[in-house]
Amino acid sequence: MFFIICGVIVPILFVIYNIVYYFNKKVIYTIKDKNLVIINNKFFKIQLCLSCVNSILIAIIVYVWDKFNSPFIFLIFMLTFWGINYLIKVIAILKKYVKREN
Repeated sequence: MFFIICGVIVPILFVIYNIVYYFNKKVIYTIKDKNLVIINNKFFKIQLCLSCVNSILIAIIVYVWDKFNSPFIFLIFMLTFWGINYLIKVIAILKKYVKREN
């Protein structure tokens, strides 16, 4: 049951959330920053693609967690989820799709 909820339903909801934000041209909550200015709309494609990769990885990690019951999997889960979300911002800044205003 744990895998069904956390490994299937939550990633699907996260992908749906990202698709909605992609079409509405909004920055997802986990990387939202009032000083972040979108320069190029390609940012939203990066955001969507990496969020889908994030959802797939989360599903795999939760599956492994459910099967092997390792205490370290939660740390890997959190590092993967937040790491990929911050990676979106880093890639967008490096590609100059967004900038920070002070």
